[in-house]
Amino acid sequence: MHTPSLVNWMTSGLKLVSFASLGSAILCLDALAQPVPNVPVPIEYFGLHIHRADVGTTWPNIPFGSWRLWDAYVGWQQLEPKRGQWDFSRLDKYVAMAALTKVDLLLPLAMTPQWASARPAEASGYSSGNAAEPRAIDDWRNYVEMVGTRYRGKIKLFEIWNEPNAKDHYTGNVEKLVELTCEAHRILKGIDPGIRIVSPAVVGATQVQYLDKFLSLGGKNCIDVVGYHFYVPKLRPEAMVPVMRDVREVMRRNGLQDKPLWNTETGWWIANGDGTPDHPMVAKGGWKKLDLDREAGEYLEHAFLLARAEGVERFYWYSWDNPYGLGMLDPTSGKPKPMVEAWRRTVSRLLGATDLKCGQNGKDWTCSFTNRTGSQVVVAWSSN
Repeated sequence: MHTPSLVNWMTSGLKLVSFASLGSAILCLDALAQPVPNVPVPIEYFGLHIHRADVGTTWPNIPFGSWRLWDAYVGWQQLEPKRGQWDFSRLDKYVAMAALTKVDLLLPLAMTPQWASARPAEASGYSSGNAAEPRAIDDWRNYVEMVGTRYRGKIKLFEIWNEPNAKDHYTGNVEKLVELTCEAHRILKGIDPGIRIVSPAVVGATQVQYLDKFLSLGGKNCIDVVGYHFYVPKLRPEAMVPVMRDVREVMRRNGLQDKPLWNTETGWWIANGDGTPDHPMVAKGGWKKLDLDREAGEYLEHAFLLARAEGVERFYWYSWDNPYGLGMLDPTSGKPKPMVEAWRRTVSRLLGATDLKCGQNGKDWTCSFTNRTGSQVVVAWSSN
């Protein structure tokens, strides 16, 4: 359905509204912030995590432009399992895949190998010692230089560490994190001035002060992009909005209001359709489980709309093939979940869109934008 005033948003549960029927109601909404230039939504906005692209997972048959290589088995401990013994076989494959499909790679530099760890016996969310900072800064420098040099011109986006405020990912102090970031910045910019450095991505709606401390201690001088993980696992996507605004305020206080803001990881727990039992990890964490047929697709669409309206330049969804219930594929059968169709529709509608704005009136939300053909679209829903 296509008229000059409205393009149909073909998704169950979304209310289709014309500008005429909204009338003055759209004017009384509290408009959300739009702090970045009004540029068309690029394909790079739609990012993914793919864990096993080289084995066991079919390449996604959905449009996306960015790939973050976290939980993809190419951390420091996999690349250099023993001092000086390097294994780039998997990362080489990923780089070749990205080149063939014209997907932008973001490589996190993180996860200290046990041999290099300041606390090699310390438990982490992965293997022993991974969450500790390196014992010797020269080991970190060598790792960064080796990776940056090998993939010069092929990987131009690097992120320093992952969720450093979570103890299962990082147990060092903020001062050491600033040092690691600034050393990586110095080395990588020396290899290729066009490389961009993404800040360590903090996770948690109440953890914005950690980002503030990192930036104020000097981290702000060594990054090109501010990264954050806007997870709200027990809530609806609308709950991301105040967190995004808090992060924007921290950026402003540190003089980074003109830097890009990226959501480098966010997703929700999604029901499985192939009988695979729920993983106790997400169940124990109290995550809200989205039903397979409707909720997951709606959360995905609303999240992309709201984040873009708040000025987020990239959104890396977690994930395509996560086996613990956060994936878009059923874990055992590998069959795509219904939300895959919602992804296709969302990208089709938003790619190239401009003038994207969202507003709230109580529990009612409305987003509007001009699509790439010049037609205006309004999407409305209730958070009930």
